[in-house]
Amino acid sequence: MSKPWPRMILGIDPGSRLTGFALIQSRCARPMLPRDFVVVQAGVLRADGDLPHRERLGLLHAALYELAVDLKPDVCVLEKAFFGENASSALKLGELRGAYIAACARCVVPVEEITPAEVKKSITGHGRADKVMIEMALKTLLGFDRGGLPHDVTDALAISLCFGLQLTRKWAEPTEVPLRQGGRGVDFGRRPKAPLTRA
Repeated sequence: MSKPWPRMILGIDPGSRLTGFALIQSRCARPMLPRDFVVVQAGVLRADGDLPHRERLGLLHAALYELAVDLKPDVCVLEKAFFGENASSALKLGELRGAYIAACARCVVPVEEITPAEVKKSITGHGRADKVMIEMALKTLLGFDRGGLPHDVTDALAISLCFGLQLTRKWAEPTEVPLRQGGRGVDFGRRPKAPLTRA
């Protein structure tokens, strides 16, 4: 039996001091457009920046675990790590991502990943869009206004919406599958196998 379509998508923008999260839900069984999704909850997980990194990891791991248990997402989506010039920062981000993946595993929530460029291209049409462009696009597409919340929240929302839209495209695109008698066929109906402090 195929897994059900993931209706609740939790996007995570990981940061060791401030992590944005956003949960969206599809309005229909087969969402095709941004307006087919609604924002359920969005906010941040905070850890005291004066704490040692290892302690912040433990607190943020526990915070995401509690969040996932509370919100019950069908899938959690993380932005893939970007390896810049600062090797120390990249290592710390990798450790945090591991802590979040482990938190999702504890409550049996599958984890998916997408690149920053994929998110920007999907939401704004430009692979190098800045945070302001992403915020404006989300306000147009979903009517979401972050208010006084940090940009980490809109980044997380962009991640969850991008993943949702990717699923719709995978659904709509024909997938070649082998026929029992040999040769090649096209399957138009396969579903993807996807399934501290809050501010």
